[in-house]
Amino acid sequence: MAEIRKITVLGAGSGGRMCCADLGSRGYEITLFSRNMERIMGIKNHGGVEALDINSKPTGMFGKVALATDNLPEAIKGTHLILNPVPYTACEEYARMAAPHLEDGQIVVYLGKGGACLTWAKVLREMGIKKKIYLADTNTLPYGASKMGEYQVRLENRTQNLLLATFPGNDIDFIGPVMEILFPSELGYYIRRGQNAIDSILVDYNAITHTPPMICNAARIESGDKDFHLFGKRENTPGVVNLIKRIDRERMAIGEKLGLRQYTLEEEIMMVNWNPNGEDYVLPLYEAIHTPYLEVCEGPFTLKTRHLVEDVPYGLVTFSSLGKMVMVPTPTTDAVITLAEGLLDRDFRREGRTVESLGIEPGWSIDQLKKYLGEGSV
Repeated sequence: MAEIRKITVLGAGSGGRMCCADLGSRGYEITLFSRNMERIMGIKNHGGVEALDINSKPTGMFGKVALATDNLPEAIKGTHLILNPVPYTACEEYARMAAPHLEDGQIVVYLGKGGACLTWAKVLREMGIKKKIYLADTNTLPYGASKMGEYQVRLENRTQNLLLATFPGNDIDFIGPVMEILFPSELGYYIRRGQNAIDSILVDYNAITHTPPMICNAARIESGDKDFHLFGKRENTPGVVNLIKRIDRERMAIGEKLGLRQYTLEEEIMMVNWNPNGEDYVLPLYEAIHTPYLEVCEGPFTLKTRHLVEDVPYGLVTFSSLGKMVMVPTPTTDAVITLAEGLLDRDFRREGRTVESLGIEPGWSIDQLKKYLGEGSV
C-alpha cells in the first residue's frame, strides 16, 4: 500500500476547502490549487481552512495548507495523492491541464461524480501519457459542505457510504486501502469497493435525487422563492419521490444487466446510516429520503445550477446512454432529460456524457465492456 503524506487538492470550491480542513487538521501536508489565485488568497493569508458546524459556528477544526497556488506544475510535483473535487463539467479540463505534469505512481482520485476515472483515462490516452497513474473516483463527495467567507467552510455532514471505483478495476486493491485511511471508519465512513467504474456511475445520488424535485418545483425556483429547500418535505411530496424511485429502478436494471450487485435507493440510504450489510428494516423511500441534515440546505434559487446542468447531462444522460448500449429501457430518465432540456433550452443529449465520450464503444458486447472496465483493454 502506498504511504500518503503529501496531498494536492485541485479545486477550491466547497469540496476542495473541506478536504483541506479535514485532511490538513489530521496532519497531511496539503497543497491547494486554484486556477484563480484571488479565490484562495484568503486561505493563503490565513494559513489554512477553518471548518464551521451546521449552525455556522466554529468547530475547532483547522486544516493547515502548506501551499496555496495557481501554479499547477508546482502543485503536482512530488505529491503522493491528487484529489480533484470539482464539478464534473470541469473534470476533463483539469485532466488535460494536469496530464503533462503527472509523475509515475501518483494516485488521482476525482471526488463527486462516478465514472470520472474513465474520463481521466481517456484524456491520458489521447495525450500520449505512458506513465503509470492510478485513477479512481467516488460516486459523491465525502462531505456535504458549503463555502463560507474567504477561508471557512461549513461542514453539513459526512457522506458515510462512499462507493469507490478505479480504472482499470483491477487497481481497486491498491487504491482501496489508501482511501480507507483517508476516510476511516472512526469518522463514520464506509468505503465500498466497486467492481468497476460503472458501479460508481450508477450509484449517483445527485442525479437520482436532485433532478425530480428541480423539475417538479421549477416555477418556485425560477420565481425566486426564498423558502425553497431542495430536500424539503414540501418540495419532495409522494409524487415527486415516486419519480425518484422510477429513475432509481431504471439505473438498477442497467447494473443488474451488467452483473453488478445493486441496492435500491432506500437500501443505499440505510447503508449511509450505519448499515453496510442492509440487514435492518428498510424504510419506505418517502420516509428514508427526508433527513434533517439535508432538509436544512436552502435553495437553489435558479434552474441554471449544477442540480440540472451537471446532473442531467453527466448523470441522467449517462444512464440513458448505458441503457441503450445494454438494451435496458429508461423511459422515466428520458422524460426527465427532455423536460430539463425544455426548461433550460439546452440539448443535454448532445452536450452530455455518453458511453462514447467515456471511451467506450457502443457496439461492444457486455463481455467486451466488462473486460475493458476490469483490465483497461478489450
